[in-house]
This record gives sequence, structure tokens and C-alpha cells, in this order.
Amino acid sequence: MARELDESDLGRLDNNRECASDTNSDLYSELSSADRHEGSSSDDPGGVQRELSYKGESKRDALSILLRLADALEDNGGNEGGQDDYYDDAMDSQLLTSRGKEVNYDLLDTYPGGPYKARGGYIKRTRFAAEEEEEDEENEEGQVYMAEPYSSEEDRLESRVGMKGASSAAAVLPDEVPAGNTTFRRYRQQTRINWVGSGVMLIYCIALVFYLWVRITKTLDLGRYLPYGIFVLIVEIMGATTTLLYGDFNNPGLPKVNMPYHIRVLVPCYKESYDIVTRSLEAALNAPLPAGCQRTIYLCDDGKNKQKRKWCLGMAPDVVYVSGRTRAKGEMNGKSGNLNNCLRQIYPDDSPIPSNEIVCIFDADQVANPDFFLKMVPLLDGGDDVGMVLSPQSFHNLRKHADIFNHANVQFWEYAQHGYDAVNFISCTGTNFLIRAAAFKQAGWSPEFTLTEDFALGMLLKMHKWHCRYVEEYLAVGEAPDEVRNCFQQRSRWCKGHFQIMFSKYCPLAQRKLSLFMKIMYCSGVWSYVVGALTAPLYIIIPLLTIWAGMFPIVVSWWAAVALTVYMASQTLVLNYSRKLRDIEPLWFASIANNILWWTFVKACARTVYAGIGLKEMNFKTTIKGAARIGQIAMGDLWVHVLSFVLLVVSLGVGVHKLINGPTVITTLAISVVWIVYALIPPFLLIWYTFIGRGGTLKFWCRVMFLLSYAATILALLLLWAVYPQDYNYGQAAGKGLLFYPANAVGQLPADNPIPWRNDSLLYEKAPKFGFDDLTGGWMVGGIAGDLKMTMPTAFTVSMLAWGMLAFPDGYTKAQQIGPGLGNVRWGSDYLLKTFKPDPTKGNLIVYQVGNLTQDIKYWGPPENMTAATMKRPAYIVRTADGASDLAGSMVGALASTALAWQRFGNDSAYVERLMKGATALYKDAKKFEGSYTSKFKYSCTSKWAKARATSKTPIPTCVPPTSYGNGSALVFYNSTSYRDDLLWAAAWMYKATGQKAYLDDVNYYYSAHVNQEGPTDVDLVTDWDHMFWAANVLLAEATDEGAFHMATQGMLKQWICATTGKVLFTPKGRAYNRVAPSLGSTANTALLSLIYGQMTTAKVAQAKKDRYTCFARSQMRYMLGDSGRSLIAGWGKNPPTHIQNRAASCPSPPEPCTPENSLLNRWGNPHVLTGALVEFSSFSDSLSDNRASNDTRVSIDNNAGAISALAGLNQATGSWDQCLQGFGVLTHDKAVCDSAVM
Repeated sequence: MARELDESDLGRLDNNRECASDTNSDLYSELSSADRHEGSSSDDPGGVQRELSYKGESKRDALSILLRLADALEDNGGNEGGQDDYYDDAMDSQLLTSRGKEVNYDLLDTYPGGPYKARGGYIKRTRFAAEEEEEDEENEEGQVYMAEPYSSEEDRLESRVGMKGASSAAAVLPDEVPAGNTTFRRYRQQTRINWVGSGVMLIYCIALVFYLWVRITKTLDLGRYLPYGIFVLIVEIMGATTTLLYGDFNNPGLPKVNMPYHIRVLVPCYKESYDIVTRSLEAALNAPLPAGCQRTIYLCDDGKNKQKRKWCLGMAPDVVYVSGRTRAKGEMNGKSGNLNNCLRQIYPDDSPIPSNEIVCIFDADQVANPDFFLKMVPLLDGGDDVGMVLSPQSFHNLRKHADIFNHANVQFWEYAQHGYDAVNFISCTGTNFLIRAAAFKQAGWSPEFTLTEDFALGMLLKMHKWHCRYVEEYLAVGEAPDEVRNCFQQRSRWCKGHFQIMFSKYCPLAQRKLSLFMKIMYCSGVWSYVVGALTAPLYIIIPLLTIWAGMFPIVVSWWAAVALTVYMASQTLVLNYSRKLRDIEPLWFASIANNILWWTFVKACARTVYAGIGLKEMNFKTTIKGAARIGQIAMGDLWVHVLSFVLLVVSLGVGVHKLINGPTVITTLAISVVWIVYALIPPFLLIWYTFIGRGGTLKFWCRVMFLLSYAATILALLLLWAVYPQDYNYGQAAGKGLLFYPANAVGQLPADNPIPWRNDSLLYEKAPKFGFDDLTGGWMVGGIAGDLKMTMPTAFTVSMLAWGMLAFPDGYTKAQQIGPGLGNVRWGSDYLLKTFKPDPTKGNLIVYQVGNLTQDIKYWGPPENMTAATMKRPAYIVRTADGASDLAGSMVGALASTALAWQRFGNDSAYVERLMKGATALYKDAKKFEGSYTSKFKYSCTSKWAKARATSKTPIPTCVPPTSYGNGSALVFYNSTSYRDDLLWAAAWMYKATGQKAYLDDVNYYYSAHVNQEGPTDVDLVTDWDHMFWAANVLLAEATDEGAFHMATQGMLKQWICATTGKVLFTPKGRAYNRVAPSLGSTANTALLSLIYGQMTTAKVAQAKKDRYTCFARSQMRYMLGDSGRSLIAGWGKNPPTHIQNRAASCPSPPEPCTPENSLLNRWGNPHVLTGALVEFSSFSDSLSDNRASNDTRVSIDNNAGAISALAGLNQATGSWDQCLQGFGVLTHDKAVCDSAVM
């Protein structure tokens, strides 16, 4: 009943109730028994008695009473089947109820918000006389309306129920059951295994383990960005832990109960509208009860609304109006305070609570289905320790296909709660639930210490060993917040409440009464908010960092592609696991909502911390619904999403531009562009929802974005597989490169020669006139020199190969190429030792060339077919006394470096001594007789070689008459432009080999002399057989650690890496080339210098610079191995060149003769693969002309040397290509090198 009460009125409550009951009985007795509904007897849970009891107490006239009674009878007459028939009818799909375990979304969309049509004598929504008067919306202040204690109703309960088992004895609490008690019935979980869901979960767990193994072992080689990668990995692991539990259960609803329950329905309200509240109250009154049960409804009005009070008075005694409580100062949870005010009046502290006392909580907007109590109450009979029965929530104003805030929460209600129920985890959700009053009281009533009283209540019940049962049927319909501001406030309150509990004495981890598993489960709510607050913004930031800062958190590789594909597929399977296909879209909306609400979670967490340390108060904010809902745009919550949307759109445009116009398709950039498309979906939908429309256009865009999100995911995986950086085997590539030299070797080949199509050749080479009785051996140089043997390119090749072995011993060892490496440098050094001998007069004689260029260019065939009769092989000789410092200096470097290599890896001290003896002799002559050997050479004025003067990039001496011309010399193409750099190179190697200070003094002298007198030759930044200055700087920086050498080296590398002077340019796909010497060999030589310098152990070079130097080398060698779109090394990788300009490789094997038609002019590939040959490819583009007539396919021994050593170096070098891809963003273009001063 409802009356205005004060302290003195409490004693008169029983008399008033008895009078009202008598009046009602008299009126009811006038009805014909034939017209009575089965539920309208003394145990009628609503209906005519309720109508009449209002009339009896409101003192209306008889006519009014009869009119209302006739209304009730008229409505009752349409249902002859009684309560049971009504229960069946409630299952009809035309009612807003569940069908089996499905939600009728069509009905939810069209639900007008009004009450159900009255059936079977239950009240219709009519306006009483009190409502027909002018409505007074003013709240009443100072009035107190209280509920009767339940004990005052015990007599009526026992007289009305008459059911076996009814008792007013205090309920036995499950954690206080005495030992040996046999009457207390324990609940036994009715669970069945969901094999499909469990299988999905098992697949996900296996995929997760595999993914984490790959992530930890294969994708974190990020160099200086390792902390960033580890942070992202930690957040990923956090996200993986929030994956839901899946289970199943069997909770059949029963139409009968074993106990006469008295259900006390509490509906708390504050500022909700009159229509919303009364609709909820009427539905609770209309819903039938199981036989033998009764109900009392309490409207707990914190808003003190006069109109609502009048409505309740009209429904007395089954509706009680409770209001006027005094709020505690600093009250945390107004809803709990409101409920507890009523509960403590109903259940005084000193009164025992029978086990049949049940409390039902409905939020003010929740409209119960007609079968709510019939489905829910019987589950209490599962055991005396069943303390709660839950049902899911549904809302009449859901936007079907446009639920971007995930109000339907299908993921939780229809999937997560399965798992919770299976493991006996109580997850109370604040409304539409039943709870035993005794359990409620043991938990301390509704928790007031947190904003999320429902979550805390579930935990407290679990601590006292109560069980919960879950009905997966939508048995009540509410109203979801519609305005953006309200949505954010509601979710913020939920988040704050969870954090409050975690940071309070009620923290689940501190509760001894909870098992470890339950502690983890009750912490999972807070954990999910933490994860959401981290993962959602991080997944927005990652693609932005990739585009603007060039930072990507993982190493993208084949392993990453496999792991991500497996993990994302399993995760998609889990997140979209559904028993109904139509649930896939609501499950997708759950993800969208998390990405919309992340900023709300961040703020909620921060404010909870502030409140905890006293910087900010935290208050309970109700979710306003109906006409009173907030209408303003919540820019405080939206600005972050608007900003992120703008940044993502701009970044998308920049990323696409870089992809189209960049040097290459960088996997991380391509993936980030697709990632941005995916990340744009949530803010786009939120902005559309807020500023544009919420009707058909929003549904359209939601469906488009739904498809787009899956398309983006699939595209990202395809891109990962299509363009992930190739993981090259540098050691294997270096080994292939070493095979190039045996293929070009001449003389008597060793028995273990690895090239089957090559045999002994040119065994007649000698110059007896000058005492050179044996000039066999060595390599045909290749390139423009063809089959000639040139001493200076040979010396350069030997020194670069030996230097690579010395600089990268582990690279050679890992590749198992120590033996082949030593063999190659010895083959070349053995030939060099044959090319010089003491001059009878003074100094030494040096053979700089074997073979006649004029004759050689006319011949196309294998060297095995050359004979002394058909092809003369003259020797071209210079005297060191005439000045051959460049030639001798180059040879000194080769011999000294080979000596060091053989000293370290070989076992032939005599050979090492011989090498050093030869190097010392040549160095002495080179130093004593300074000069360039090519400066003494005379060119024929009538010879065609003189025409080269017009196009040669190097100076050519004045021509002389033909009688003085050295016929057949190739020096026009191998013209040395300086010699002091070669002396510097020789002195550096002699210092490195001997450690003698005299050589270091020579280094300083020749360094200064070269810079001052020959410096202009270095501005082209070339390193090849003719330009040794930059190589000498790297060698000396390594040997001496002197600042001058570091500065020079860094200055040169900066121009190569950053293209600051125009001397070095880049092709569209990223190859750096020197405009003066654009061959791949020149690029490879610089890459070797960059790699040696980057891997050098010195404190004078910042690690960031070292990393960039190594990365430059890595990028250039990767270009040659295949990043250009094809391999540029014969016999290696994808689509390697097959028309190599090499005579022996292009000719068929004997006995078939080699003719121009079947070799040089043959349009098919070479019959023999010149394995390991790096093409010159001197073009300024990325398009290789694989044609023997093209200079692109030329190969030479000096073109290969730097590349092989660089590949061996990469086989040893620390770091990875993914580390190199880091830092190349719009705002961060290689700052370590390009934006810093040298040293």
C-alpha cells in the first residue's frame, strides 16, 4: 500500500491494510464466479483485486468503481484459458518476447514504447481521475514515504499461500550450513559441453601460442625500436587475454515452483519521465506469477515526483511509493542508496528473512515481458543456495544494423554469459534479476561504495557461496541511451565503478573467500577496460607512426605472415563465433563500440585515480532516458575521435602518395595504408551518427563498413604475403658469387674446379723476352676487356675479396665459404706474384696486361679454343723505375691483404712470407719511383683508340705516330687517373699487416699529398680499381680510429645515402648509383665500405649512424638480390639474367662448335649458367635489358668483388632489414645520417 507516513503513523499501518482488504473483498464478492479469471482469486498476482483496492482507498464513487471493474471484466473475458493459456500465448512471436533463445529484432525495432495489451484481467493503461486533473510536475520536498516491514505481512502471506513448504523461518545461508545438514539442498550445475565453442576456443589457444612464439623469436629484431616493439607485443598479449570463455548450460524454465515466493519488485527512479516509469510498473503488475506466489511493487523515487506518487496510490496496496530519504554526504551510488533505503524498511536489521522472500530489481525503463516471472522464478528451486537469477537486457529503441554503441551486447548476453554460467561466475548486470532477500542482506544489500553496484553485488554473493542461474531469454525490454553524451556517460560510469572496486578494500585479489580462478574472473572486467583503453588507441597510432615516423612494431617476414594469418583467422573465428549467422553483425558492432569508447575508458580510469588520491570527487550520474535525455553534442568526448579521424584521413592520403611515388613498395607502408582504412571505420560511424543522421543512411554506411572491415583485413593479409620483404640467404648468395671466379679462371685449373663446363686454357701465356716464363693463371677480366688479363683490376679484386674475409670472418664461416674464399684470393695472388720481377737495371718489371685487345674483340668463343697459333697472348710490361706507383700500390694492397687472410685462415706460413716479401719489394719501388704507369703510355694518332679522347671521362696523353703506338693495349679503358691514392692504399695495408709506424707515417704523408694534389678525383665518390681514396679512409678508420678518416668516410657516405650533392641519385626502386660510374659494381663497392664502417667497433661513431650505414648496404645488396623485382645475379633468385655477355658461358659444350648464331646472336639464354655473376647494369633505371648486345649484361671480376664481400658481411652483420625500414617516415628521413654533422 502507499500512504504518506511519518514516524507516528507506523503503528497504524496494519489497521489500514485490514480495512482496505475488507473493502476489496466486499466489492469482489459482487462479481459472478463465471466471469472470474483463475488468477483473480485471493492469490491473484494482479488483476481485479488490484483495481478494486485502489478504488477502496481512494474513496471514489460507486459508479467509478463499477466502470473500472467492467473494464477489467471486459478485458478478462477475452481469455478463457486462464493463466496457463496466457503463459502459452506469451510465447507467441507477436509479443515482444524471446523465441526460444532468439531476440525478435523486428519487434524491437517497431516497439512503440507503450505497455503490453492487457490480457486475462490484468490492468489496462487508463488515466485515473487523479491523472486527469491538471498534472503537477513539481517535486515534493520534505515528505517521507516508507515501506512496511515484511513481518507485518506474514499473517497474510501464510493465509493466502497455503502451499506446502511455506515458512517464515530465517533462510539458511550457504556459507553457514552446519556440518551434517541434510535438508539444505545444494545447487548442482546443469552444464553441457559446447563442443563447437570449445573447439573454436582450443583452435584459438593453439594459434595464440604459435603466434606468440613467432612474435617473440622472429619479429622483435627491431634494433633501437625494440622497446616500441615490446610494448606493442605486451598490449597484444593483454588483448588476447580478454577473449571470452565459451560454454553452454541447461536452464529450462518451469511453470511451477516448490515454494510460495513473495516477490518484492523494486523499481528505482530519479528523473525518468512519468510515462517511462509507469509503463515499467504496469508491466511488472501485469506479468503473471507462478501459482502460489505473490508480489509487492515498490517505486523507489529519489526524484520525489508528485505525479508518480499519485499513480502509486491508485495501485495500492500492491504498489508502494517510497521516497523522501536523506542522502548521505558524499553519496557514491544514488541508485544503491535508493534501493537500500527501501530494503532496510522492508527487512529491518533485527528480523530474520525467510527463504521465500525474493527481491526483483527493474530499472525504471525496463518493461517486463508477460512471461518474465514464469521463466525466472522457478529457477530459484534449483537449490537453497541459488541466490540470484539473471536475464539479459534488450531495448525497444535499438537501431537495427546501426547499433554502433553495441547496446544489444549480443556478445555478452548470448555468448559470454554462457561461459560465466558454466564456471559458476556471477555477473550481475543491475536490472531484470531476482535475488533472495537473505542473500541480498548477507551481501550488505546493494553496494554503495562503487558506481557499479551490480558488479560488486555479484562478487559479494560469490564470496558467500551463493550461486546464480542465467536465463538466456530476453524477458524485459528497456530503453537504451540514444544521445552520444548519455552513451559516453553510461559507459564511463561502468568503467569507473570497476576501477573503484579494484583500487578499494573490495579488490577481488584481496578477497580470501574467492578462489584464485574467481579472483581472476572478477578482475577481468577491469582488465578489459585497461586493454580497451590501450589497444584501441594503439592500433590507431601504429599506422600513423609508420607513415609519419617510419616506425613499425614487428619484423615483417615469412614467419610473421604465417603467424598473423593463423592468429587473425582464429581470432576472427572466436570473435565472430555464433550459433546464428545473424549474430555476426552484432558481434562486429561490439568491436566498433570498443574502438569508439576507448577515450571514455581512458578518462574514466584517470578520474578514478584522481578521486582515489583526493583530487576529484566521483558521483553517480544516472543515464537519462526518454524526453529528459541530454541533447547537446558531447564535444568533450568527441574531439579525440574527430581529431583521430582527420589525422587518419590525412595519413591515408600521404601513405597512398608514398606508395605510388615512392622508391619501392614497402610492406609496412602498404599494410599501414590498409590498416588506416580499417581504423577509420569507428570514428567515421560515430561522426556520422552524431552530426549527420541516424536513420537509413547510418544503416547503409554500417553495412558498407561491415563489409569494408573484413575486406581490409583480408587485403592486409594478402599484402603481407604478396610483398613481405624477402628473407635472403646472404651466405648462400656470397657462395654463389665466389663461383664466378673459377668460371673465369684460365691456366691449369685445379682438380676440384667446381665449374664442369670449364677446362684448362691459355697454357701458353708467357713473355720470355723479359724473363716471364710463366704468365698462366689468373682470371679473364671480362667487361670491355673481354678475355684479357689486366693486373690492376685483378689486384683490386683480390684485395676486396681478402678484405671481406678479414672484416667478416663469421660471415664466411657461417656460409661455409672459408675454403672457397681462400682459394680465390690465392688464385688471384698467385697470378700477381707471376706478374712482376726485378728489372736488371733498377726496380721491377710489371706485366699490366696479357692479351691483345685488338685481336680479342674480334673473337667470340671459349678460352679453351684459343691456341698460340690462332690467338697470340702478348704481355704488356712497365718498369717501376719509370713510375708505376698506382699499379705497384694496387698490387701491394692485394698481396698484403692476402697475406693477412692466409695468416688468419690458412696454414701456409711460407706462402704468407712470400706474399709479404713481394708486397715489400713493390711498395719500395712504388714509393721510390713515384708516378702513374699510364702517363708514360703513348697512343696512336691514327688509331681508333684516339677517338676515345672525345668521350673518355679520364685524361688521355697526347697521341704519337703509329710507329710509337703500343698496339693492342687496353689502357685507353684502364687509364689510371691518380697514383697517390694507390700509395695510400698500399701504405695502409702494409701498416695493418706489420704494425710498423713508418707505414703509418707514409699514410699521413700520402693522404695529405693526395688531397692537396689529386683531390678533385675524389669528388665523384667512386670506389673502383682506379679510385682507392675512400676505401683507404675506411681501412684506416678501422686500423687507427683517427678522426680525420672517420670524418672523410662519413662525409662520403652521407652523400651516397642522402644524395645531397647530386653526384649520387636513386632509381625509383631504391638503387643508389653514381652518375660518373653507374655500374652495380660501383654501388656494391660503396655498400661494402658502408657495411664495414657500420659494423666497426668504435666509440667515435654513434650507434644510430652505424645502423644506417649497415642499412644502406643492406638496401643496395637486397636490390641486387631481388628487391628490384628480379635478381641481378646470374643463377640466383627470382628471374635472374640469362643472357650474360660472357663468351664461354654463351657457347655450347663440345663437340658442338661455337658460332655467332648459336652463341652471341642466339636469342635463348646461355647454355651455361655463369653462376654468381653480378651484371654491370649501368642504366639509370630499374629496367634491365637482358640481352647479350646490351652493356647491362656485362660482367667482370672487379664488378663482383665488392658485392661478394658485402654479402658475406650481411651474413655476419647484426640487425635486420626490418630495422632498416624503421625511421623512414614523412617527418623522419634518416636523421641519423642526413640531418647530422659528420663525427
